[in-house]
Amino acid sequence: MSTTSHSRRGRRANPSPRRRLILWIVAAVVAIVLFVVLWVAIRALIARDQLLGAVPLVHSISDDAVSGDSAGIASGVAELRERAAKAESLTSDPIWRATEVLPIVGANLTAFREAAAMIHGVADEALPPLAELAKTFSVDSLSPKDGKIDLSIFTTAAPLLASARDALDSATVQAQAINTRDTVPQVGEAIDQLIGVVDSTSETVDGLATAAQVLPSMMGGDSPRTYLLLSLNNSELRATGGIPGALAVVKANDGALSLGARSSATALGQFPKPVLTLTTEEKTLYKNILGTYMQDVTFTPDFARSGELAAAMWKQKTGQTLDGVISVDPVALGYILKATGPVDTSSGVTLTSDNAAETLLSTVYSKFPDPDDQDKFFSQVTSQIFGLLTKGTTDSGALLSALSDASAEHRIHIWSAHPEEQTQMVASTLAGPLPTSSKNASGFGVYFNDATGAKMDYYVQSSIGISAAVCRADQRPNFDVRVRLRSTAPADAATSLPKYVTGDGAYGVKMGDVKTSIYVYAPAGSTATGVVVGGKSKAFVNSEHDGLAVSGVQVQLAPGESTEVSFSFVGPVGASTTATLEHTPMAGPVSTALDNYLDCDTTTTAPGGDTTAQADENPVVFALAK
Repeated sequence: MSTTSHSRRGRRANPSPRRRLILWIVAAVVAIVLFVVLWVAIRALIARDQLLGAVPLVHSISDDAVSGDSAGIASGVAELRERAAKAESLTSDPIWRATEVLPIVGANLTAFREAAAMIHGVADEALPPLAELAKTFSVDSLSPKDGKIDLSIFTTAAPLLASARDALDSATVQAQAINTRDTVPQVGEAIDQLIGVVDSTSETVDGLATAAQVLPSMMGGDSPRTYLLLSLNNSELRATGGIPGALAVVKANDGALSLGARSSATALGQFPKPVLTLTTEEKTLYKNILGTYMQDVTFTPDFARSGELAAAMWKQKTGQTLDGVISVDPVALGYILKATGPVDTSSGVTLTSDNAAETLLSTVYSKFPDPDDQDKFFSQVTSQIFGLLTKGTTDSGALLSALSDASAEHRIHIWSAHPEEQTQMVASTLAGPLPTSSKNASGFGVYFNDATGAKMDYYVQSSIGISAAVCRADQRPNFDVRVRLRSTAPADAATSLPKYVTGDGAYGVKMGDVKTSIYVYAPAGSTATGVVVGGKSKAFVNSEHDGLAVSGVQVQLAPGESTEVSFSFVGPVGASTTATLEHTPMAGPVSTALDNYLDCDTTTTAPGGDTTAQADENPVVFALAK
C-alpha cells in the first residue's frame, strides 16, 4: 500500500507533457515581454537623450546665425540631423510600434515617436536651407553702406527662408497633433520642450521670411516710398502704447533712408469730422475723436486701423500720400540706444539706453515746461537716433536684438498702404493685430487708454491674470480676466508735478489722480457676464470689435492707490481654456500669468442665468502692483 502512495506522489512531482508545454509557453511569453520592455525602455532612453540634446543645438544654431558663423551653423545642423535621424530610427521599429497598442504605456510611446518624427523633419527639411543661407548672409550685411542697404540680399534670402518656413509649418501641424494628455509628466514635459523649440524657431523664421518678401519693395526697391513715423508717448496711454506726439516723414529709395518734414500731432489740430467713416463699434468704444485727432488714432488696438486714420489725416493736412505708417515708443528707443550708443542733444541732455524712457516720459516735462520746446526736443532726438542708424556704424547684432525685443513687446508697429504687403505682415507682431484664437488657445487682449488728458500714466503699474475652467453643463468655459492697477505718483503730485503732467483738472480729474479706461477683448462668440471693481459690480461698456467681445470700464486712482478689476466672460462651446494675451505696452513691465485656477465650486449666477466662477488670486501675478 505504501508503494502505491509513493508512486502517486512521484507522478504528481513530474508534470505531464502538456503541463510542461504550458510552463514553457508562459516562460517564453514572460521572456518576450521582458525583452520587449527592455528593448523599448533602452531605446526610449537613448532616443530621449538624442532629442533633448537637440534643444541646445537649435539655440546654438540661432546664435551662430546672428553672429554669421557659417561653419558653426553647418556643424550644428549636421549634428542635429544625426541626432534626429537616430531618435526617429529608435522609435519607429516594429516592436516599438506594436507596443503602442498597450494601455497606459502606449500613449507615451506614440507621443514620443511623433515628436521624434517632428524633430527629424525640422532637421532634414527646415535647417538645411538656413545653413545654405548662412553661407552668403550675415547680420552685418544688413548694415547700410554709404547710407544704403543692399536689397539684393533679401532677394537671395527669400526662397531659402520660404522653404524653411514651409517645413516648419508642417512641423507645427505635426506638433498640434501630438497628444500628451495621457502621457506621464516626464514624457509630456520633454515633448512640450521640443514643441516649444519648434514653435519659437517657426516664429523667428516666419518673421524673417516675411521681412525678406516685403522689405525690398517697402525700402523703395521698386519705386520711392514715403512713410509717417509716429513717436508714441506711454505717459499718456493709448491701446497700442501711447499718444502720438512728434511726427516725422521717412523716405525710402532703393534701400536708402532719409528724414523729411517733421511736425507734431498737436500742430495738426482737430479735424471737423472723422477723416474716415467710423464703424458703429468704433464709435461706441472710442467715440468720434478716434478719427478727428492724430493724438487719438491709437485708441484702437488694431494698428492697421490707426495707420489708415493717420495717413488720411496727413493727406488732408499736407496733401501728401503715404505708403505706410510706423510707430515706436521711448522704451524701444532705449533698446536701440544699446546698439547706437548715447545721443548728446543740443539742450545738454545726454540720452542713454538706461535713461531714455525716464527722460522722454517724465523728466522732459520738468526741463521743458513749454509743449513747443518738448516737441522740438522729441524731434531732435528722433533725428539724431535716425542718423546713427543710417550711418552703418551701429553694432548690427545688438541692433537686431534691440529691434527683436521691442517687437516682441509690441513697441514697434508698421502698417503698409499696399494691400499685398499688409497681407504678408498681418500675422506678425509688427502689424499690431487684434488678438486671435485657435483650437489650442483662446486669445485675449487687455488695453489701456488714458482718460486724464495728461501725462500721468508714467506712474501707473499693471498686472494681469487670466483664469479659466469649464464650469457649465453646456461646456462653455468660464474666463476671469483680472487687472490690477496702482498709481506710484508721489503723494504731493498735485503740486510737485508740472500742470502739463497732471492735466490741471482740465477733464474733471483731480490733480494728481490718474483716470484710465480699461478694455478687455475676448474670443468671438464670448458673452460678457460682469465687471467687478474693487469688489463691487459696476456698469460697463459691452460691445464687439471685428467679432470679438469687448468689455470696458474706467477707474480713477489717487497717488499710492491701487484697485483690482475683474472681467468675467463665458466663452463659446469648445473654446480652449489655455489663454494667450496681448496688452498695451506701458512705461514699465506688465506682470502676467495665464494659468490661474478658476474654482467652479464658488460660482454665482449673474442676471440672465449666466454662471460666473471665482478665480483664486495668484500672488506672483499681482506682486508688481501690491
